[in-house]
Amino acid sequence: MKKLKHVALGFAMLMGGLSYAQISVGGGIGYNDGVSAPGLVLKAEFNLMDNIDVSPSFSYFSGSKVSGYKNNLVAIDVNGHYKIDLSDDLVVYPLGGLNYSSYENGFRQDNDLNIRVNDGNALGLNVGGGGQWVFSDSLRAFAEIKYTISNFSQVVFGGGVLLQL
Repeated sequence: MKKLKHVALGFAMLMGGLSYAQISVGGGIGYNDGVSAPGLVLKAEFNLMDNIDVSPSFSYFSGSKVSGYKNNLVAIDVNGHYKIDLSDDLVVYPLGGLNYSSYENGFRQDNDLNIRVNDGNALGLNVGGGGQWVFSDSLRAFAEIKYTISNFSQVVFGGGVLLQL
């Protein structure tokens, strides 16, 4: 829990320091192969320079919960993007950044007599790429794929929409 507080504090400091930048916020859906589960993604982008963005995100992936078996993951990411304009409507970018994941999978009955749970936290590095389709000055769709290098390595696909504020 202490690590999560430190990550949240760092995230808040990053947000305060980037308050002068162009900001986009949004969300979408994703899939995480580490827990074999779909999930929800909340994302922001802060444009620092013409082609450079910082993009913090929060993801929750919830796998199946059948007869007490539970499989889920929460991730906080801060990535950097170097955007390359392919056309007026299409932008692609490599991404790299930091990841904090908290995961749990295993079997737990309601009476807690049979507990076999694998859980933990992992810090890691993200590498990947993505693209954005521009619909208007304020609305874009995004798609990303990234690999997280950590004690709990994972491939994450995500997509959704961003609204420029």
